[in-house]
Amino acid sequence: MSDGEPPRSPAAWSSWEKRTSIITSFGRRLTRKHYFIGLAVLLVTTIFLANPYHTFVKSHEPHAATVPRPDTISTSMAVTPTPSPPVPVQVEKPAEEVASPPKEPEQKPAEEPKPKPEEKKPEPPVSEEMEKPAPEDEDGPEEPVDPEFCTTWPVGPKGKYTPKTQPGGSKQQQLASFAPAGGWKKPQGVRVVAMVFYGRRRNVDILDCYLRQNLAVNGGYVDEVWFMVHTEKKEDVDWLREFVRDVPGYTFMDLGACTKQGYGCMWEYAVEDDTIYIKIDDDILYIHHDTIPQLIHTRLAQPHPYAISAQLVNSPVTGMQQYHYGAIHAFLPDPKDRPYRAAAETWRPSEMGLYPRGTRPLEGNPLDVKPSYRGHPWLLLSNTSHNTADLKRTPLGAWNHDRGEANIAFGPGWTSWGAAAQQLYSLLYNLERNEMHRYHFGRRLDYEDSTTTTTTATTNESEYDGPGGENLYDMQYERYNLNFVAIWGADVRAALPIHDDEAEVTAEIPARLGRPFVIDTRAVVGHYSFFTQYEGIRQTDLLDRFRAFANEHVCTAANRKKPWDRRCEGF
Repeated sequence: MSDGEPPRSPAAWSSWEKRTSIITSFGRRLTRKHYFIGLAVLLVTTIFLANPYHTFVKSHEPHAATVPRPDTISTSMAVTPTPSPPVPVQVEKPAEEVASPPKEPEQKPAEEPKPKPEEKKPEPPVSEEMEKPAPEDEDGPEEPVDPEFCTTWPVGPKGKYTPKTQPGGSKQQQLASFAPAGGWKKPQGVRVVAMVFYGRRRNVDILDCYLRQNLAVNGGYVDEVWFMVHTEKKEDVDWLREFVRDVPGYTFMDLGACTKQGYGCMWEYAVEDDTIYIKIDDDILYIHHDTIPQLIHTRLAQPHPYAISAQLVNSPVTGMQQYHYGAIHAFLPDPKDRPYRAAAETWRPSEMGLYPRGTRPLEGNPLDVKPSYRGHPWLLLSNTSHNTADLKRTPLGAWNHDRGEANIAFGPGWTSWGAAAQQLYSLLYNLERNEMHRYHFGRRLDYEDSTTTTTTATTNESEYDGPGGENLYDMQYERYNLNFVAIWGADVRAALPIHDDEAEVTAEIPARLGRPFVIDTRAVVGHYSFFTQYEGIRQTDLLDRFRAFANEHVCTAANRKKPWDRRCEGF
């Protein structure tokens, strides 16, 4: 008791002793575990109060949710991330990949956060290489167009990318041409118009390189390209309207009320005499350099058929013919359930290696195979053409074994995305091996004795004596796909009105006129997907593959193509 302090009463001393007794008793019951819990609570509270964002780690997802700007949202955010084991890395990844590592919830960012309260979207850490501006990045898409898609190319943090592939680079091989001696020469007096049935800019961006290659002003056969706009999606319409302004020969075709109707009304524009119209779907991802000249010359050499189609890679009809004529190879989807390769700009199937031996066979029907992961490739089972037994394990092998009960136009080759993928990867492999002759089945057909009157309006058709029609396949009035077809304007005009254009142009009108619909198998094109195949096929890396091929072999140095999207998760 200090000086000046009044003496405590006995009752006060008794109350104080009870309090100290309770505290002493509680202290004896505390263990080391309780002390650690207390320290942890104190530490967490301190961190929480010191962080201006009131989170335990630096996170971009909440801002992406509240400020949905495409340039800040990774496509992988469309699906709630689930913990997964670390992805093994087989090769050293480029520096720009550091900015987009595979998402693992338990992993914290390596760099110290640098938040600024006034900013709504903190920038992710970038590597020194990505901080150096690339001149061509300024022209690339800065925003991912649709979180439904992603790319396997090593794009930067904002979706920008400078293509690494140079046109005519060191790896480019000279692809064989089947042109006549002296090369292709456009016939005089014939106008050629390409009618692109347009709805999706993502596909047309790749198709653009092939269209420019075939323009007459660039030494090709096509005088004009009409983009027949059949969509009301504002982003696609605005993109196309701006896109065609810079390309002589490109025309934006506003179809008015027809935009909201079926495809039949679009043919009402293809009615001029002495004009061959080539109807092209917007999901054609590859056109062989001989295809359009070949179709034009076959159209002249064979006046009797009602229309001449290119040979489609990914078709219910020609797909099975390609299987039996050796153009299809044994491919299966990557058996792994997550990416394990570095992001890369590549199109050659051989660079992915072979399907691992000893892998368990696919469960169920190969035609109903499930996608492995977003951006997955398909792998060769064997790199020799002699081991055709492997084909029995593939979707087309299953299709060959059981054709189904539906009409061939709506059978497994139309519904199965696996059948589509196998055909398209086989096309890439045939291009890599420079063996496009594998598609040239059929023969020259003699229609000279036909007494059927044609309605074509060319004055010099009967005098034509040139190439064309060497390898034809007659559909015998059965339905074929109307994805890439050459037809005279006068023949279209005489058949109007057209409603179900595919059924009518490929089967019904030819049968009514006695003029067959034929396929020129030398005119090869790659078709991406039917709507029945789309959900599976979009989860492959095929768009990236065909863009890479176009960059190397078709696009000019000033027109090389770049991905539209963020990197697929795990690449």
